[in-house]
Amino acid sequence: MNKKGIQGKIITCLSSQTTFTQKEILKLQYALELLKNEGIKTIVLLAFFAYIGQLKAFLLCMAIACTVRIFAGGMHMKTNLGCFLFSFVLLCTEILILPSWISASRLTYTLLLTFSTTAICLLSPLASFKRPFKGEARYRMCRRNAILFSILWWALFAFLFPDGALRACGIWVLTLQALQMIITYIYRYLKKEEETAKCSKR
Repeated sequence: MNKKGIQGKIITCLSSQTTFTQKEILKLQYALELLKNEGIKTIVLLAFFAYIGQLKAFLLCMAIACTVRIFAGGMHMKTNLGCFLFSFVLLCTEILILPSWISASRLTYTLLLTFSTTAICLLSPLASFKRPFKGEARYRMCRRNAILFSILWWALFAFLFPDGALRACGIWVLTLQALQMIITYIYRYLKKEEETAKCSKR
């Protein structure tokens, strides 16, 4: 067990009070590493969008990500730097580019909202290669929560949220989430077909 750094100290402290199996220690190490990476990434992004005066939009994006993307899945990068850059570009697109560059009517936004919510509900959940589903119960929980929160956001933006930049931003977040999932699903389907073809030739 690696006892270096803060993570190692936390694990050592917990291990002195409770007996952990090797498997439980590995899970704890992974959870602490994930918490550290996500925490640093979130603080940097929060500071940037607060500095440019887009804190409310950033918090809305994070709220949707924490209630929909975390359960629905989507595109995932293989490195922490790739994950940070992907998140940064995605957030800039959702907050700064699409709401400003595309002037859509309320009907168009409603259609986008309905399309994205439907796609998310149909395709959820798409597991990450880093965090595959462990058991049918976990899969059902992720699917149920992804559908529930997607419908709640649909109702919020369709009926309660006032027109404006924040509403447009939220709808673009859901739209890009749906597009990510569609692309990921098609890629995995084609990859599976490719693997099947290779196996049949052997």
